[in-house]
Amino acid sequence: MPSLCPIQVRYTTVMTLLVLMIVVVLGVSMDLAVRYRVRDEAFLNAEKAVLRWSAQVRSDHVPRPIPVSAGVDLVQVVDARGRITSSSPQTGRARLSMLRPEPGDRLRRRTECPPGKRCVLLTVDRVSPSADSPVVYAGAVEPSILATHDLEFIVAAAALIMTVMSGWLTWRITGRSLRPVQQQYRLASTTSHELRNPIAGLRVQLEEALLYPDHVNPRDTIQRALSTTDRLEAIVDDLLLLARLRGGESASHEAIDLGALVAEEAETTSHPVPVRVRVTGDVWVHGSRTQLIRLLSNLMSNARRHAEAGVIVCVTSGDGLAVVSVTDDGVGIDPADRERVFERFVRLEDGRRRDAAGSGLGLAISRDIAHAHRGTLRIEDSPRGARFVLRLPLMEGRQLPS
Repeated sequence: MPSLCPIQVRYTTVMTLLVLMIVVVLGVSMDLAVRYRVRDEAFLNAEKAVLRWSAQVRSDHVPRPIPVSAGVDLVQVVDARGRITSSSPQTGRARLSMLRPEPGDRLRRRTECPPGKRCVLLTVDRVSPSADSPVVYAGAVEPSILATHDLEFIVAAAALIMTVMSGWLTWRITGRSLRPVQQQYRLASTTSHELRNPIAGLRVQLEEALLYPDHVNPRDTIQRALSTTDRLEAIVDDLLLLARLRGGESASHEAIDLGALVAEEAETTSHPVPVRVRVTGDVWVHGSRTQLIRLLSNLMSNARRHAEAGVIVCVTSGDGLAVVSVTDDGVGIDPADRERVFERFVRLEDGRRRDAAGSGLGLAISRDIAHAHRGTLRIEDSPRGARFVLRLPLMEGRQLPS
């Protein structure tokens, strides 16, 4: 049987790599866009400030020191000889830049990075084309988003989270999508394994009858072949019922007196092991009579098969649920096997010893019927033997105190 896990791995890997490529491209684009926007806005603010102070220089109304505005705290006026004639308090005594624009290119942008200090974003304006024109510098220290790599770390973290989340979601979605196919593979494998033995036995019996007609009783061969055919038919019927239950096929539902149904089923089948039924109160459910009869029959047959002296079936209600417990006085079921016995074709050693012709599908069918009725079927602790407990929603309007 081919494994589908590599398919899930491949899908997840491809999708994760694709998402990684996309988020890397988007992350780099966003990083560049943010950096460009912040830098451009800083230069535009500096340009507005430098043009305003250039107008003040031309009219010879420059205060000392120069007051600053929000976002532009570095302003400096330098004459043609390179002397600082006026500045804002934050500039200190050193020139902000040695750049002196040419007369034909008066307005310039400049990034100055002094050693050991953060870079400064400046806009430089030559006040006039004349040779003795002063120059005005305006700007601010480079914002931390541009001076550090914090933005890249944030983008990388977001990209990593998105990639991991997409990989996890892809793994979950593909796993959920492939689960029915995986179940079909397992069903095909286990079914072929279970059918192989009776088919092989049937072939041996028929071939033996053909090869040794004088030594084989045809009547015995036909009887054994019919017995094997009955087992094959039972397996096929159970598989078809499982397929209908797990395929969501609807069955006609009706109001059912669960206590009466349990009592009838306990008396229907003749068996040397007695079944005692205890019903407390009126317990009504809404469901398929045929399916519930099959469920109860499976549980009682299983209990009788493993019981030593008898089986007790209790029907009660409480907390909005109908509760049916089927308890035998046999050797019980090990806690490690309590969930495994509900799997298809699983038969414990004691079950195979007591009934070699069983299909191993009865409990799987019983649990599926319980789920189809929005109920549960599980094995719970018991002082002796095994105790199967079925819980189904009570029919509305008929719930009575237990």
